[in-house]
Amino acid sequence: MDVTDLLPGQYRNLIASYMTDSVREIRFRIGRECVLCGQNNVFVKDFKPSAEDVRKLLLHLCDYALYAHEEQLKSGYMTLSGGHRVGIAGSFVTENGKPVRLSDVQSLCIRVARQIPVRKEVSDLFFAGKEPLSSLILSPPGMGKTTLLREIAKIAGDNGIQTAIADERGELAACFRGEPQLDVGKCTDVMENLPKSAAIPMLVRAMSPRLIVCDEIGSMEDKTAIEEAVRCGCKVLCSAHGNGIPDAKKRHNLSGLLQERVFDRIVVLGVEVGRVCGVYDGEGKPC
Repeated sequence: MDVTDLLPGQYRNLIASYMTDSVREIRFRIGRECVLCGQNNVFVKDFKPSAEDVRKLLLHLCDYALYAHEEQLKSGYMTLSGGHRVGIAGSFVTENGKPVRLSDVQSLCIRVARQIPVRKEVSDLFFAGKEPLSSLILSPPGMGKTTLLREIAKIAGDNGIQTAIADERGELAACFRGEPQLDVGKCTDVMENLPKSAAIPMLVRAMSPRLIVCDEIGSMEDKTAIEEAVRCGCKVLCSAHGNGIPDAKKRHNLSGLLQERVFDRIVVLGVEVGRVCGVYDGEGKPC
């Protein structure tokens, strides 16, 4: 589904003329011009939504059933039909330091979902023949880690490799009412909205995958879950924020995985979206 089809009529007509294939986000902020973010930011002139406009837009996007999206909204986002996501900033009611309810919305960020194929010379980095390699993708934010993970999962799943995605924030498969809105492969199972440290062992036990995929590992609990999956004979494909191998070695969880040679391959992205800057073995030595 095209992202503009999800907008109310008055917004759809206004935004559609500004949409291009490079637009990644549509941002609505109270009292400020709507902006479409892509290769360049494009401002929608003379359109500054009020607080009531933004509130009504959120209600429209969730089919006037905020309660149905309550759990996702506590985390500041929700997934829409077509795999598009809405990030939310505003005020939350909290209990014991944890969000329990969204009270006021200040701004909305609609992230446009697109399936972007990966070049064969890039996808081949993650396989030895037809077998997946345990791999780590490192890059700064916005360089295409999540897109690359999704496409490698799709290639594996479409080639008969039983694949499981631990999709903690719903960004890889973008499930809507239980169905992935983005193509993640014919033989791929998805577990959403659980911490990776809990989802990975559950997937190992329940789905017997040959490949487990997850995004943005960061905690020591994530490290432990990945180590256990590998000990059970699974291959793992995951990503982490980082500017390269030296940066990764400074982080305790990642340095431990490198020292233990959990990964067969490490791929570093940077400079521009989707560009491979370096390929390394499991210890961080150039291939």
